[in-house]
This record gives sequence, structure tokens and C-alpha cells, in this order.
Amino acid sequence: MELKTYLQELYEYNYWANKRYLAVAETLTAEQLFRKQGHSWDSVQAIFVHMMNSERMWPQRWRGQQGPFLNPKDFPDVASIRVYWVDVEKNLRAFVAEQTEDSLLQPITYTNLKGETYTLPLWQMVVQPPNHNTHHRGELAAMFALMNIPHPEDEVVQYYLIKSGQKKE
Repeated sequence: MELKTYLQELYEYNYWANKRYLAVAETLTAEQLFRKQGHSWDSVQAIFVHMMNSERMWPQRWRGQQGPFLNPKDFPDVASIRVYWVDVEKNLRAFVAEQTEDSLLQPITYTNLKGETYTLPLWQMVVQPPNHNTHHRGELAAMFALMNIPHPEDEVVQYYLIKSGQKKE
């Protein structure tokens, strides 16, 4: 399998899993959505905004740009998160689609918000957003469990079992 094909598949899985968790979040009350639970970003809403912000930020870095962080106050409900995430997803998918096997191997230098500069092959940074989201979906699963809210399986093997027709959605 070519690297680009793998990365495109990785993003298919990532968005499949994200949308499953967003569907659960849509069933929450406002109190549950904003309840501070002591995880990395405190609330379900804040974790989703953080995930979305990361997906928005990385392509900016890869293009030599840097924009401001999203303000969680601009996302008062799950619907507003979903609407904004559509464009973030389109941008990321378009970026990956533009790449070639050679461009994915090229080193990219970026400076983070702390002013630290790093260089890695592009493909090693392109895997970051899905990996990052997996971590935060784990936090969401824990938050949902603490609220006695059932949450979906989102492991990559579940994605492939459903995709192959061996398991129902």
C-alpha cells in the first residue's frame, strides 16, 4: 500500500470515529456537555473544540502558516461544532489528496506556539491529528462512562469489521 493511500484511509477511520462520538454528544444535555470532569480539557465540549482546533492547526503548519486558536465560547452546542468541523475536515482531506509519495517524504519545518522549531518528514506529522484524536476519544469515552452514557466502540479494527461487512454499524 502506498503511503498516501494509507493516510487517506487513516483519515477515513478518524472521521468515522469522530462522528460516532459527536452523535453521542448530541444526546447530552447542556449541563452534561459543559460539565467539568477533570480531563485534559475539562468538558466534552472543550475536548471536541480542542480536537477540531488541532486538525485545523496542523495543515496551517504544513503550509508555513499559523492562525489563532479557536475560542470554545464560539461553539455553544454540538451542532455548531459539527458545522465548523465540516470545513476543517474538507481542508485536511484536500491537503492529503494534494500530496504525492515524494512530498510526503519531504522534511517540513514548523514552529509551535511556544516558539520551538522542529523538522520531520511530512507524513510523520500527517499521522498526528488522527493519533491525537484517538487519545481524546478515549477521554470522551471515560467522560461518557462517568455520566452513564453509552459510547460507541471506535477501535480501528471495529471500523474495518464494519467496513468489510463482517459487523453491523
